[in-house]
Amino acid sequence: MTAPPMKRPRRSITASHAKIGELGWDRTYYPHERGKYPSRYKLPNKPGRDPMKQIMGDYLHMQNEKDDRVHGGLDAAVRAEVPGKAPLRWLELLKPYLLTVISAEAAATRCMGMLVDALDDPELQNAYYIQQLDEQRHTAMQMNLYRWYMKNMPEPVGWNLGLQAVGGDSILVAAQNLTGSFMTGDPFQAAVALQVVVETAFTNTILVAFPDVAVRNHDFALPTVMNSVQSDEARHINNGYATLLYLLQEPENAPLLEQDIQQMFWTVHAFVDAFMGILVEYAPTDATDPESWTTKWDRWVNDDYYRSYIVNLGKLGLKIPDSIFKRARERIAADYHHKVAVGVWASWPFHYYKYGNLEQKDYDWFESKYPGWNEKFGAFWRGYADVRYPGSGPLQLPGLLEGAGPICWTCQLGCLRPEEQCHRIVDEHTRFYCSPECKWIDMTNPGRYVGDRVWFDRYHGWEYSEIVRDLGFLRPDGKTLTGQPHVDPDPAKQWTIDDLRELGHIMQSPNILTAERLGLPYKRVEYTGTKPGDMPPTIPPLFGV
Repeated sequence: MTAPPMKRPRRSITASHAKIGELGWDRTYYPHERGKYPSRYKLPNKPGRDPMKQIMGDYLHMQNEKDDRVHGGLDAAVRAEVPGKAPLRWLELLKPYLLTVISAEAAATRCMGMLVDALDDPELQNAYYIQQLDEQRHTAMQMNLYRWYMKNMPEPVGWNLGLQAVGGDSILVAAQNLTGSFMTGDPFQAAVALQVVVETAFTNTILVAFPDVAVRNHDFALPTVMNSVQSDEARHINNGYATLLYLLQEPENAPLLEQDIQQMFWTVHAFVDAFMGILVEYAPTDATDPESWTTKWDRWVNDDYYRSYIVNLGKLGLKIPDSIFKRARERIAADYHHKVAVGVWASWPFHYYKYGNLEQKDYDWFESKYPGWNEKFGAFWRGYADVRYPGSGPLQLPGLLEGAGPICWTCQLGCLRPEEQCHRIVDEHTRFYCSPECKWIDMTNPGRYVGDRVWFDRYHGWEYSEIVRDLGFLRPDGKTLTGQPHVDPDPAKQWTIDDLRELGHIMQSPNILTAERLGLPYKRVEYTGTKPGDMPPTIPPLFGV
């Protein structure tokens, strides 16, 4: 006869959580002085609060169970032959999506370390520590998913280039610009960008709306992982709210928070609303989504974030005007992500993944959701399809760049609305901005946006094939481009470095052309390319030290 199991005394979560603070966070095992990450915020003397009273033992048990479900789901997907069911157009655009999300998770991990160092508050430090473990878990899970795709999907090339190529890809430099906001400068400004803006407002579009699109395109691996990731975001949203409550104990912090929330929202909007809008609408092939990106934005960002969260911060004394949120919505309604998509597809040789062509059902879907879309953009997409194979004609990018607006110094995306384009001269160099908001952000954060910030400047005057070779965006045969303007697997239809060279296209930086046309000072980037045996280049630091 076996003895009955021993009954453990019922633990009080409140009492257990209180014990955590008694352990302390002072580092005695190496010399350490707090203040490595100084802040312009005044830190209160009163302690903050961990709203979810997180305890490590319970946390680890919960996460272990979730991880088992994720890995079991991925194993089942292989047995069910799921990898071969998703369309190639969809799978190719997962390459930049996953790399961007992984970079963001890694930057978020760094942000939590900065916050733990910046304050002396055991309860908040415990909350940030738990979130740091979350971010490390997310990074590992997403890297595992990245490997899963590379191992099981029909086109592995590009997956193997991601981490070394993300700094050279002509659109993902803007992603680096965004993720740098989570780990640069003032630790509490970084916390606002991460916890109060990205995790509270935009993870619903990145980790909920997009996986919903994945399911309709027969990809069940992505939602399996991302839904598990999103289940942790409620804790991070609570941490962001706890950070606000902590800082607002000092009234003089209110104006800083008001400014940081507005500026970080605009910074995130500039990239995420272009990037995710493109992925949600141009990557899928089913053309059955009842919601446009604009509708999803209204639901997840305007209703769930601005109206339900930001407006209610007024009860805490934060007065955040609605103008910047209306401006973001105005840009989306003015075809923001559609215009960015044209530039992204046209620059296909300078990416490490392929871009599929639109079909008639895609044209019909876009026209039904955005009346007038075909008149505005149909000619480009039909022209793109006409020159998708080698020898079919010149590329579209040179013509686009000749009349294009410059690249924005702050957000690193194009100046798409001429009436909003502006500039200022700093150290005899003209900084162009896509909007007054981006100019305001740069002016009020001196020393933050510095360095080699315009991808096109470094390759101004280069022949296109030289750029591709310098980036290293070639398949193992040393000739075939990893980026292609189609997803046709036929080897005879793949562009090679020789095909590109025969066109004789020369890169023209829209910033340099604009500065010359307006007679403005502009410092050229001196870049001579990588030497034989060197690693493919990465863009120099985007932020000041």
